[in-house]
Amino acid sequence: MRLADLPSVFVTATDTEAGKTWTACRILSAWKARNFSITACKPVASGGFWQNGALVSEDALLLAAVTGQRPEAVNPFVFEKPASPHIADIQGAFDPAACLAHIRQLQAGSQRLLVEGVGGWCVPLSADMMLADFVQATGLPVLLVVPVRLGCINHALLSAAQIQRDGCCLLGWYANRIDPAFEDFEANIEAIDRRIGVPRIYD
Repeated sequence: MRLADLPSVFVTATDTEAGKTWTACRILSAWKARNFSITACKPVASGGFWQNGALVSEDALLLAAVTGQRPEAVNPFVFEKPASPHIADIQGAFDPAACLAHIRQLQAGSQRLLVEGVGGWCVPLSADMMLADFVQATGLPVLLVVPVRLGCINHALLSAAQIQRDGCCLLGWYANRIDPAFEDFEANIEAIDRRIGVPRIYD
C-alpha cells in the first residue's frame, strides 16, 4: 500500500523526533494530489512557542500549511513546556471529550482525516489517560513511523506489539530515512519487515 491509498489514519511513532509530522505532511500531500478533501488534527502538542500573541505548535503550522486549516483548528491543545503532555499541561486544560468531538467534526467534513499523536505510543496525555486510550476512542487505524537508525528494530517491534496489545488496528509501518549516511538502512528494514507482521507503507 502507498501513502496515497491510506484511509483516514492515526499517525504515531516509535519515539519523539521520529518524523511523524514530516510523514503526516507527505500523506496529506499524497491525498491532496488525489483530489481528496483533507483535514488534519494534532490533538495535543507540547513545546509550543508564541507567535502574534498566541501559543502555537510548529507541527500544527506544518500540517495547516498543507491542509489550509487554521493552526488552532489543527491543534486544539498546545503547551509551552517541552515535556510529556501530562507534565506540560500544568493547568489541567486537556479535555479529551472536546477533542474527540472536534475530531469527529473534522472527519464528517472531509474525505480523509489524519490525526497525529505526540511522542511515541506509550505517552500519558493526562493523569488517567494514555495515548492508546485516546486512539481507541477515535476508532482510527494506526500507522507506525519508524526512524531507521541504530536501535530501530527493537523500538519498532516493541511499539507494534504494544499497539496491537492495546486493541488498536495497526495498519502498517513507514520507514523514515532520517540519516542518509546510515549504511545499514536496507538491512534494518528487512529485519523489521520479517518480524513486525504488518505491511510497510511506501511513498
